Amino acid sequence: MLLALVGLDEFAKDERINEFLKESLKDGSQSKVFFVSDYLKDGISLTADIATALTPSFFEPAASVVVRHCELLTADEHRRLAEFIGKNFQGNLALDFSELDKRCVLWKLLEKTKSGEIFDPPSKYGDAVQKWITVHVQKYFQKKIDSQAAQYMADAIGADTKRIHGEIKKFFLYDPNIQEINMQHCALFIQQNREVPAFELQESFGFRNMQAFLPKFRRILAEEGEAAFMPIVAVLRNHALTLLHIQTMRAKRIPDYDIISKTLPPKQSFLYHKNRLPEQSSRWGLGSLQKAILRLDELSYARKIGFYGDLPSFELAVCSLML
Repeated sequence: MLLALVGLDEFAKDERINEFLKESLKDGSQSKVFFVSDYLKDGISLTADIATALTPSFFEPAASVVVRHCELLTADEHRRLAEFIGKNFQGNLALDFSELDKRCVLWKLLEKTKSGEIFDPPSKYGDAVQKWITVHVQKYFQKKIDSQAAQYMADAIGADTKRIHGEIKKFFLYDPNIQEINMQHCALFIQQNREVPAFELQESFGFRNMQAFLPKFRRILAEEGEAAFMPIVAVLRNHALTLLHIQTMRAKRIPDYDIISKTLPPKQSFLYHKNRLPEQSSRWGLGSLQKAILRLDELSYARKIGFYGDLPSFELAVCSLML
């Protein structure tokens, strides 16, 4: 059995590797785990050690092999591993990649044998992480978590599913009788140590979702103070301008598919889900985006000439745009 796990959802990959080992270990065979970082010195061949472990001997059966952090493979080792797999491969081998170029020979081999599985973490933009946490607590632990606690965890940790799982596990080790995780549990165990960049405000701003927007907005202000003023104004203005552009195209009856696929720059898919932008634009009434852009321009000008009030006034001004 050949398996390649590609992606950054470390929790899901660990679960899949455990399944792989349960399926493959039999007849007294053992598992062996190799770390690519141990094979970065010249003259040490990871592929040779994998081949040895997968070959049964008089003393022991073939092992089931797991190779971690394969994205660190050197070009030569990558080539040797592809050649090894391509020559009538037999055995139980799981390869763990945080990323793998789909143009490379190894991916094409994995695709041909239908051995590659993608493990993408929840998007760190919008409420995807919060939803993942809610579902995970219910599915894996048969417990509940309230929405505020789930949002707190998402803001504190981001999309690191392995760490999220570990933090949730702490709650139930501390008190097995907990039926629902709340803010008190989160405040007790989880530190807010993740920097929130200004562009993470875009989606909640676009949807005029004050409940999701305000905690992140306040956290940025608390961490960065006045230095956050101009980046926030710039990010929100650009997003409002994008939504206004979409409103104009929709008014001309241009289909959403064409708006998403042809009009918006590809790079924007890094910042947010492009397919949700038309829906965001519909949340703003006629003229409201123009007013928001004008107000943000006024705030920017006031900042530049040294007259903008204080951060509480700035918070009030920005939040009023979404009402």
